[in-house]
Amino acid sequence: MKTIDVQSQPILSFARTLGLALSAVRYRLFRAAVTVTVIAVAMAFLANILSESLIKGAIAVHARDGIREMRLAETWVANLSVPMPGTALIDRLAGHDEEPSRIREIAGLADISEDELADLVPVAVQARTYLQFFERLDYGRRRVLVGTASGPDIFRRLADDPAAVQRLFDGLLTMLSYRFPTERPDLEQFLTEWPQLDAWIEQIRAGQARAIRDVHRHLDGRHLLAALAEADGPFGEILAESGFELDDEERALIAARAREAYRAYLIEASLAEFEIRQNIAARRDILPSDVAPLLLWNLLRDEDQAGWLLGRMQALDLESDDLDAATLARLAREKARERLMMVAELATADTGGGFLGLGQRMTWLAFVSMLVCVVGIANAMLMSVTERFREIATLKCLGALDGFIMTVFLIEAAILGVVGGVAGAIGGLIIGVLRMLFRFRTLLLEAFPLTPLFFASLVSIGVGVLLAAVAAVYPSLRAAKLAPMEAMRIE
Repeated sequence: MKTIDVQSQPILSFARTLGLALSAVRYRLFRAAVTVTVIAVAMAFLANILSESLIKGAIAVHARDGIREMRLAETWVANLSVPMPGTALIDRLAGHDEEPSRIREIAGLADISEDELADLVPVAVQARTYLQFFERLDYGRRRVLVGTASGPDIFRRLADDPAAVQRLFDGLLTMLSYRFPTERPDLEQFLTEWPQLDAWIEQIRAGQARAIRDVHRHLDGRHLLAALAEADGPFGEILAESGFELDDEERALIAARAREAYRAYLIEASLAEFEIRQNIAARRDILPSDVAPLLLWNLLRDEDQAGWLLGRMQALDLESDDLDAATLARLAREKARERLMMVAELATADTGGGFLGLGQRMTWLAFVSMLVCVVGIANAMLMSVTERFREIATLKCLGALDGFIMTVFLIEAAILGVVGGVAGAIGGLIIGVLRMLFRFRTLLLEAFPLTPLFFASLVSIGVGVLLAAVAAVYPSLRAAKLAPMEAMRIE
C-alpha cells in the first residue's frame, strides 16, 4: 500500500497577506469607498460629540474659575456685609477639604476648636445631601412634604415635630419618581444630631457679625470696595485682626480685583448724572432712559469714547480713581469677557454625565450611530464575499486554509476602518472645534483642551477600526467556511 506523505501547509507572510487584502480593496474601490464613507460618517459624529463634550467641559471649568476670580471682590463685599446664610455655612462645612483656611476662619470667629467642628462635618455633609434633594423639588411637592419650610428650617421643623417626619414619608409614597437620599432611620439619626450643628451655625453667624462690625468701624466712610483695594496693605491687617484668614497671595489678588471692581462701580455710578446719560443717548441716538450699564460698557471699549467719558466725569467733578482712557477701555473689554464667561457658564451647565461625559442623550445617539455603522459595514462585507465566491474557491483549491481566508477579510476591513476612522476623526474634530469657536469665541482659545482632543481623535480612529473588524467577523466566517466546489458552481 502506497504511503501518503502529508506535507506541512505553507503559510504566507503577513506582508503578503496584507498585499493581497490591499489588492482586493483596490479592485473593488467603489464598494470600499462606500464602506469607508459609512465608517467616516459614524466616526465623524463620534469625534464631533467627543470634541464638543471635552471643549464644553474645559470651558465650564475655565468659566467658573474665571467668574469666581472676577467676582472675588464682590464676594468679599458680601462676606463683610452680612453673616453667611445657614445653607452657605452647611455647604462650606461639607466641603471642608476644599477650603481648609475658611474652616479655620469659621472656627476662630465662633471660638470653636477645629476638632470639634470636624466632628460635625459628616452631619453637614448629610444636611447638604438632604437640602439638595428638597431644592430639586418644585414648590408644590416641597409644600406637600415639609410645608412652607425651606433651607435649614426644614430640619428644625422635622426635629421639633415627629409627626412631620411621618408626613414626609407618607408624601414620598405619592411621588414615585422621587427617591429620598436615605432610609428613614438614617434621617431620624441625623435629626438627633442636627440641633448641635444648628446651634454652632448660629454661633458661627454671631461670630461673623461681630467681626463684620469690627471691620466697619475702620472704614471711615469709605466704600467697601475702596477699602478692599488696600487688602494687601493696612486694610488686610484689619481683616486679619478681626478674624478673617488671608495669606499674602489672597490679599494681593483681592486688592487687584477690588481696584477693578471699584473703578467699574464709579463708571456705572456716573450714569446717575443726567448730563452724562443725555450725552451717551445722543451718541447712540436713543432716549436717556434707555441708557443702561451694558450699553455704556460696549461704548467704552473704544479708547476714544473712554477718553470722552473721563473728560465729562472730570468736568462734573465725579471721582474717577485716576483712570486713563487706555485703562478704562481695557476694563470695558474685561467686562465683555466676564459677560461671555457668564453666558458660557449657562451654556455648559448640563456638561457631564453619560459615557465619557457626553450626557445621556448624546450617549444614546452615539450608540445608535455605532450600531448603524456596524450594520452598514457588515452588509458591505457580505456583498464582497458574495462577489468573490470564485476567488475564495480558487484560493482554497490552491491550499488556503480557513484561517487565512478569514484573516484576509479581517485585514481588508481593518484597512477600511483605519481610512474611515482617520477621515471621520479629522472631519468631526474640525466641525466640533468650529462650532465651539462660533459659540464661545475667545474662551475656546483660552481653554483649548489640546491633549484631550488628541486622545479623542485616537479613540475615534480606534473605534472605527474595532467596529470594522467586529462587523467583518460574520462575513469572514462565511467566506472561510465556504466549500470550494460549491463556490465554483455559483455563476
